[in-house]
Amino acid sequence: MHLCDIPEEAMNQLHLPNGLPLVYNVKRKCITLLDDGSGRDPTEVHDFGPAAQHLFRPCELDDDFFLQMEEQISKADTEEKPVLAA
Repeated sequence: MHLCDIPEEAMNQLHLPNGLPLVYNVKRKCITLLDDGSGRDPTEVHDFGPAAQHLFRPCELDDDFFLQMEEQISKADTEEKPVLAA
């Protein structure tokens, strides 16, 4: 519920089929399904319930965001940090 920002009132309207692998991308804050190779849209094949839009929303972050974050971290690590007196 908290990872996907699913409203509490929508939780009882969400159906998660057994045996269907859901993959949570921590970096991008989104859920995807493993491709079974059939070419069919899993949301049309499986019943995720009326609250399915809360599971399968577009990923919030893209690769450019993470590249920028890594650059900022590297830059901050190379800058001199002041020494605190004891």
